[in-house]
Amino acid sequence: MSNSIITQAITGTCITFSFILAGNAVTQSFMTIPALVVNFPTPGSTTHTERCRLLGAQWPLCWSVGNVFFRPLSMLGFVGYTYAAYSLFRDSHPSSTLANSLNSATGEPKGDWRILAVSAALHLVTVVHSAVNMQPLNDKLENLARAGEKDLVGAEAVAQRWGKWNLVRLVNPVVAGVLALSQLVKS
Repeated sequence: MSNSIITQAITGTCITFSFILAGNAVTQSFMTIPALVVNFPTPGSTTHTERCRLLGAQWPLCWSVGNVFFRPLSMLGFVGYTYAAYSLFRDSHPSSTLANSLNSATGEPKGDWRILAVSAALHLVTVVHSAVNMQPLNDKLENLARAGEKDLVGAEAVAQRWGKWNLVRLVNPVVAGVLALSQLVKS
């Protein structure tokens, strides 16, 4: 890890972001989705339309926090891990006078910048996955509140698919956080 206290603090903050994001994904995939679809009526039953519309009305409450709170955390994690990887790369490649003076004064940095770059990449993949794969499912779920009868048939399947795809947002931050933590403890 870089000898800079600022870089170490940024890395520690990003690790915290990673585990907050993972905790949120656990809650969504293993608590929220199952609660919303428990005893979901089959298409064609008398209560199916009403339940689909309720799911569509409830869904914005579930994912609005993600847009306001968790999306910025994902982006900040990406930016922070990228900065930490760059700082460690810069400190471990003394091509400049500044890097030479830093390394001679405080010792060689411990850790591998590539590990932090992987953490950054995992956060970037999560951000892109959220935009490309998850947002269309969010839109489908929200639209259930006002969808026609034909569009309600696959409502439960869309919610279940959302829960499964959300596992990417669980695994990536955990791996990113563990990798970064392995570098932070080397410092």
